[in-house]
Amino acid sequence: MNGLLIPLAFEWIALITLIAPLVLVGKFSGRPNLGLVVWFGAFLSAGLASVVLIISLGSSIFETWIALHANPNGTEKWWLALLAGFGPWLFLATAGIGLALMNIRLAPLVESGREISPLAQLVSQRIDSFRGVDVRQIEIPIRHAFTDGQAIYVTRELWSSADSKQREQILLHEFEHIRLRHPLLKRVAQFIYVLTPKFAASHALQSEVERLTEIIANRRAATANNESAGLAK
Repeated sequence: MNGLLIPLAFEWIALITLIAPLVLVGKFSGRPNLGLVVWFGAFLSAGLASVVLIISLGSSIFETWIALHANPNGTEKWWLALLAGFGPWLFLATAGIGLALMNIRLAPLVESGREISPLAQLVSQRIDSFRGVDVRQIEIPIRHAFTDGQAIYVTRELWSSADSKQREQILLHEFEHIRLRHPLLKRVAQFIYVLTPKFAASHALQSEVERLTEIIANRRAATANNESAGLAK
């Protein structure tokens, strides 16, 4: 059974880490929520396959140890048992090297995800509240707004250059990120990238989570804005 699980698990991991970046990147613009489910589902399945692979390899080594101790005098073909036990490890090492080389070649083809700037760590001051969420202003010379899941941060340059409607649109956009827990999804993607920084799929996951969550927030904010305009009439 282990002899079958090991190559199957590895093939699935290879499928996710090599094929997914090429097939899934840039897709799901029309259905971004489905895109998030597909991306995180793919990585979850690859993680489960990794667990199966490790357990199978460990079981194979244990079975080899039992077989060798059952034939201490070498009355049977002990070298076959040794080969059967360490064969999966040799396969894994060879396949791992091949996987790493293929990822090195794929990495330049995948646009790296935009990193969320650690602006929340800078000094900020509270300037407003939006639907129960603090709005804080930071002093840097760029036009930017973001959220860490707890508050909405806007730069002075963006806030001062925006009129009341633009400010509301900015706040609606960031509020939707908070409501839909997008910062948590981005942190999970970042964690996966930290664990597997050499894999093209990790770069692709970060980039796609950023892109898809922006699409979702834009649409939700636009819908909420239209609803508010309709009530105002």
